[in-house]
Amino acid sequence: MTTLIHVRVPEDMKTKATKIFAKLGIDMSTGIKIYLNKVVEEKGIPFPLQTREALIQELKEARAQYERGEFISSDELRARIAKKAA
Repeated sequence: MTTLIHVRVPEDMKTKATKIFAKLGIDMSTGIKIYLNKVVEEKGIPFPLQTREALIQELKEARAQYERGEFISSDELRARIAKKAA
């Protein structure tokens, strides 16, 4: 059994989303179903919710770590993951 959901969104948001979904080869209904499936699967919003300020702060902290040399290469990360999996 299915049910109907009515959602009001700004017209420009609907237009932009419709164009993006079309590029992905899906319609609006399918795009929304994909989102709802991810919400159910993850038991929450399927992406982090944070303010722009929080994101900017995270980026600043990451840059500072990089500048202090506190990072590892992607090769090193893969090696660490492989070692843990073994």
